[in-house]
Amino acid sequence: MSAGAGRVRILPRADRQGRTALLLTDGDGPVSRLADRMEVAQLGLGERLLAKARATLEEQRPTVRELRLLTGQLTDALADTLLIAESRGARLRDTEPEPVDAHLAELRAYAMLALPGEDLASARTARHYVRDTCRSWCLPTDMTDDLVSVTGELVANALEHTDSSTIAITCCLTGDTATLGVTDDGRGGGTPVISASTGACEGGRGLLITDALATRWGTRRTGGGLTVWAEFTIGAGADTPARLG
Repeated sequence: MSAGAGRVRILPRADRQGRTALLLTDGDGPVSRLADRMEVAQLGLGERLLAKARATLEEQRPTVRELRLLTGQLTDALADTLLIAESRGARLRDTEPEPVDAHLAELRAYAMLALPGEDLASARTARHYVRDTCRSWCLPTDMTDDLVSVTGELVANALEHTDSSTIAITCCLTGDTATLGVTDDGRGGGTPVISASTGACEGGRGLLITDALATRWGTRRTGGGLTVWAEFTIGAGADTPARLG
């Protein structure tokens, strides 16, 4: 994760449980460079497998065992290639800046947590994580409570309305704002129907609460998924790291 992080990137390998791995990055950190090298290696392997498949089919009569082995290898290579294409496509389409990008020069702190999208307990875990993060940043109690409430509602929406394998929660702190983001990966199902102007969505309680508590909020597409962000203005008298630092 890079200090100037402002984008969510899909990593070319899932975790040990097979869940999609997400990275909050500016595109030039050590993890991003490692991911770039992995993608090059995966694409190179796919090209070699494709050449092998063509040669096998054109030059000889393959056995059933050879075809099964080759099919399995090609299936894995295709899955890797599609994941890389999705990640790169999202970055190419990412012309709209993140809401925090306007303040990158004064970004003081950030935090990120990836949670399983199939586990309803993720909403509770996310609330505790955001509360602990806000307290470590010395945010006012009322603002912390609002951020925790919005976190619970947005994560609950993502759990209910998508079949995402991973849901990412990001927190960013600048000199005068705290910004929360909840990103689903949009896998295996639809994303919530949301209107940033009206707060309407299926069972739209979560976004109505967000609209009532946040200074401003919005949505943006990240590949096939969706990020919902909410920004809160820090009061002039708050003793946050930004003001103490």
